[in-house]
Amino acid sequence: MSKMTARISVLALLAALLVGSAYAYVLLSPRRTWDSAPNVIVDSRGQSGITDGDGGASRTAAAITSNQAWNGAGQGTVINAQVGSVAGWQLGDGTPMLNFTDPERVCTGTCLAATFTGFYSSRPDGTVRINDADIVTNTGYSWTSAGEADGCSNEFYIEGVMVHEVGHLLGLGHSNVSGSTMYPSVSSCNNNPATTESDDDNAIAALYGGGGGPVCLARGTSCTSNSQCCSGSCKGKVGRQTCR
Repeated sequence: MSKMTARISVLALLAALLVGSAYAYVLLSPRRTWDSAPNVIVDSRGQSGITDGDGGASRTAAAITSNQAWNGAGQGTVINAQVGSVAGWQLGDGTPMLNFTDPERVCTGTCLAATFTGFYSSRPDGTVRINDADIVTNTGYSWTSAGEADGCSNEFYIEGVMVHEVGHLLGLGHSNVSGSTMYPSVSSCNNNPATTESDDDNAIAALYGGGGGPVCLARGTSCTSNSQCCSGSCKGKVGRQTCR
């Protein structure tokens, strides 16, 4: 499960983790992709505190499919979304949903939203297929959207947080690049994560190809690091390592 946190008590820990780090974007392990662009059902109930007409539902759907986010990263359409009912909510059922509540009761404390990413299976060629991913939201925070007439006051933008969570749904982990959409924390009234940055775009290129991003290696192929392998596992004696 991956999540975005409010930038409060976790800030010092994140700053400490950045010291000496040499990597940027991170892919989930094992490396995994959807067979085709998933269609996310965005909770039609919206957030009760968002006063933009439908509780931020339409703006969330528009944000996660915007050309300013993942669909504009250079790999074509990688995500679809529509506002609809989440009454049939069930983890692992093959229907990705974005829930504006938290029926699983896992997103508490500094967690703003969380994505269940553990539903995947192996393809015949050794690559890994995402079968399902679902997003929940912490209702303990105050939320807003870019459509609210009165602006933002100590609230969190639903668009930016959910574009971040959809990054997890697509197969991305947290980035160490401050300011990127996939950075693991965000401050109130900051909607910058709704627009992906070059680090985020490179991550999507790495997974979904076509734009010059690296292609993962199948099992049995020579490798030098875990990150090269679709399985996330490169093992063997030095000079004779293969993807497992």
